[in-house]
Amino acid sequence: MGGAARLLACHAAQVDLLVLDADGERARSVVREIGEGEARGFDATSGELAVILKEVRAVAACLPYRLNLPVMEAALSAGCHYADLGGLFHSTLRQLELHDRYRESGLSAVLGIGSAPGLTNVLARLGADRLDRAVSVDLVDGAIETGEAGFGVPYSVDTVLDEFTMPAMVFEDGVMKEVPAGSGVIDWDFPDPLGTLPAMYTLHSEAATLPSTIPGVRDVRWRLALPRAVHQGFAFLVEVGLADPEPVTTRSGPAVPREVLAAVLAKLPEPQGPPRDVEFLDVRVAGEKDGKPVTHRALAEFLPTTEGIGAGAFGTALPITIAVRWMAEGRVPPGVHPPETAFDAEAFVAECEREGVRFRTDLLPTA
Repeated sequence: MGGAARLLACHAAQVDLLVLDADGERARSVVREIGEGEARGFDATSGELAVILKEVRAVAACLPYRLNLPVMEAALSAGCHYADLGGLFHSTLRQLELHDRYRESGLSAVLGIGSAPGLTNVLARLGADRLDRAVSVDLVDGAIETGEAGFGVPYSVDTVLDEFTMPAMVFEDGVMKEVPAGSGVIDWDFPDPLGTLPAMYTLHSEAATLPSTIPGVRDVRWRLALPRAVHQGFAFLVEVGLADPEPVTTRSGPAVPREVLAAVLAKLPEPQGPPRDVEFLDVRVAGEKDGKPVTHRALAEFLPTTEGIGAGAFGTALPITIAVRWMAEGRVPPGVHPPETAFDAEAFVAECEREGVRFRTDLLPTA
């Protein structure tokens, strides 16, 4: 939330910023830190959010994905455009069912518009648009903390554990199929400083929409690439049962392994000093161009910002801030959309580039 608020505050001449949180003090601390906007708390157990959103043109819902649907309903009730950071496949499919209601209300909603999902979807559309025919899409997100070689928690513990435990969905040869979490591991070569990282299947939202929004595509595969020590460490914790959500009996009484693990990991020391993380998105669309088999490769690189926003936070926050600004300006049609159909891909990439994302694109021969 803080990163998105800070980036929106950079457009203070065009944006009146309202930071909302069920914890009012947390919202106020964000506003104090960035020096812009208004902060307000609300009662999440009542209908207060829908009342507040009546004052808002577009809302960037930077929330755990399990809260997306109720906030989306509140925005619809309030007459407010809506964007979020993704629904982890299954929630995304349920959210898409609100399309007709949003369209009839003249409102737009964009689902999963962070870095991944989000910019990954847009780069897949960019590649498909530049080819005569698209056949397969491979999307990989890799990140490291430079200078750190050991085990660490790259982002939300709950999200990482979900990625290592929830079955993934992969679209191959025209069929959607469920595969084990953490399967499909391959070594993926990124530019320096990432180098070669193990990349695995996890449950993600790109596969929920790209098979139907890119005509003719037969394969859509999403992978997450983490530093080898982090990948192996979490794989071991899951293998020995420390991510299980069911209580077990101990000498001190019942305990839920996942809750204990999350509490222990929360005590790990955080990196000191300015952010040092680096993140790359690598999106490859294979198909044909001028009768030849080719692959369009798009790389997006995120670095820490001069304002002190880490690369991962910047990459996640920037696309949703562009989305809500464009939605408030009426640049997204009514209805519920994934990123690849909500925006013109070339224009969205150009806007991200103006805001500090580095892009490289290549057309490579496909064997």
